[in-house]
Order: sequence, then structure tokens, then C-alpha cells
Amino acid sequence: MTLRTLQRSDLDQVLAIENAVHVSPWTRETFETCIRTACKGWVVEENDKIIGFIMVSLQAQECHILNVCVAHAAQRQGLGQKLMEHAIQDAKRSGIGIAYLEVRRSNTRAISLYRKMSFQMIGERKEYYPTVSGREDALIFAKSLVLRMDDFPSP
Repeated sequence: MTLRTLQRSDLDQVLAIENAVHVSPWTRETFETCIRTACKGWVVEENDKIIGFIMVSLQAQECHILNVCVAHAAQRQGLGQKLMEHAIQDAKRSGIGIAYLEVRRSNTRAISLYRKMSFQMIGERKEYYPTVSGREDALIFAKSLVLRMDDFPSP
């Protein structure tokens, strides 16, 4: 399994996963805008096939996790967490102080992962996400990326 930088040539595979997993998937244009506007993205590959990806925006000392997606067949293997950890470490190396994300209120598996990774719910956006039958609230999570004393190993 390989984790590498997302390339424009990956978009067909990324879109296939996006369309299979998300209720309201991003379009090719959305991904291309992200690439054009210097968002960062990574993919997880297995046997030359992309099985997951993450897209983030780093601006003004903030990391906004825009999209995390793992193919159905590869879910529940820790790949979402691996992608998140990689993006967070990259943000820390870039001097970013905080990471944010939004998640559908109904996405309990993702919420569980974010809490496990020490993200805290800080708010919500009413009717943020489109659904088949209307709109759904987004929960906003944040995590400080600033080093604390307990981030250092004990001597």
C-alpha cells in the first residue's frame, strides 16, 4: 500500500470512489478547482489502484479538511485515519495551528474517527449538505495542531 500526492491524472479513479461513496459527490470541476488553487491532496494506492484520498486547503494558519473518501471495499481498515494523520502532519510541518472539517450529522462512523483523533465539535451549519430528500446539518470539528508539552516523549 502506498500513500502519495494526488495527481490530476488520478481524477478518473478518485471520481469513481467519490461517486460510489458520497450522497452528493464532488464534480470533476470541483476537484480541478482544488488542484488549480493549490489545495493539497493525497491518495492511497494498492496494486496501482486508488482506494482512498484526502483533499485539504492550507490558508491563513488553518488546515481545512475538505474531503476524505475511502472506497467501500477498503473501508474499516484504518485508511481514513492514515490519510487524516498524513494531512495533519503535513499541516504541522507547514506551521499550521488548527485543523477544521465539516461532517454530515448522520455520518456516525466518520464522527467516531474524528473524535478518536482528538477533534472536538465546535459548532454546526444548518442544512449544509444536500440529501436525496432535502438538506442535512453539518457538524463542525476542530483540532489544535500546536504542540503541547504532553506531545513530547518523557525522558
